[in-house]
Amino acid sequence: MTKVSTMKPFAPGDIFLGCTYLNDPRDDHAGEGRILQFDRHLVPKGTLYTEGTTHLVINLSFGPDGTLWAFDPFARCVVRVGRDGRQLPAFDGGGRAWGNVAFGRDGSIYLGEYLKGSRPYKGGDMRLLPGTDVVGHGRIQKRSADLALVAEFDNETAASPTGFHGVTHTAMHPGGRILAYITDLGMRVMRFDVVAGHQMPDLVSYPGGAEYARRWTTGVAYLEDGTLLLLRGSFIDLVDEAGNTLRSIQLDEYGYAMIRSCRDQRYALVANIFTGVMSRVDLVEERITGQIDTGFAKPYRSLAGVAEFAG
Repeated sequence: MTKVSTMKPFAPGDIFLGCTYLNDPRDDHAGEGRILQFDRHLVPKGTLYTEGTTHLVINLSFGPDGTLWAFDPFARCVVRVGRDGRQLPAFDGGGRAWGNVAFGRDGSIYLGEYLKGSRPYKGGDMRLLPGTDVVGHGRIQKRSADLALVAEFDNETAASPTGFHGVTHTAMHPGGRILAYITDLGMRVMRFDVVAGHQMPDLVSYPGGAEYARRWTTGVAYLEDGTLLLLRGSFIDLVDEAGNTLRSIQLDEYGYAMIRSCRDQRYALVANIFTGVMSRVDLVEERITGQIDTGFAKPYRSLAGVAEFAG
């Protein structure tokens, strides 16, 4: 039966969650793509059933024009939704597994290639790039505001425990020149100068190993003052521009894998892929002030994106 989308035009403070309906017993990442819409009071408002996706809909972000971006890297699909709540036509991503986006001050678009390497995810379908023995290169690609390809960078990625992750999370510094990014669970916050086109020293890096189990790097977001919100599974580190940890905020559960700062810089949104709960965190009082429970908890790991519409 065809599903009818009910997403409404965006209003300031609306919250959006990537929450695929997982319904394939052979593949625990596959299912019916959905983006759920809530108002600023965390009340359900609508649902968009995404076209062109087959697996998890991840890494929601808003562009400067108010367009909502989301990704299904397994399907090589980039989802864009207009402010009216309708999905925009697809554009040619070159068959690559793009999984996140950041924006320059000049309107440039920076796409992160979510997949890298020759060890596909064993849970389901993950196609090799044509003519290669890899699922992706883990590159950062620059496009103009009209989506034309400008450049592709030979950037570094961290060692991936999974063997197939590349650039999984990105955040543009408010100055518009430095892109901070991570490889999921990779223990490095890397930086790339997108204007000069060269790799920068890591903002922070950790030794890894047993001591850092469940304290991995799982998400990044910037505040307007240049402080980086570094999500680490069950807590948030606030990191200054010299790489010093200013303080840490403990969360209620392990499994938080996506983070976004809010228009009111006092708050951040974090999504827990294990529990299926989105939490709004007061960064000043260091406490959770509201939650949305999607009902999709492990093993139905479905909640993989969160974003707030600033207006």
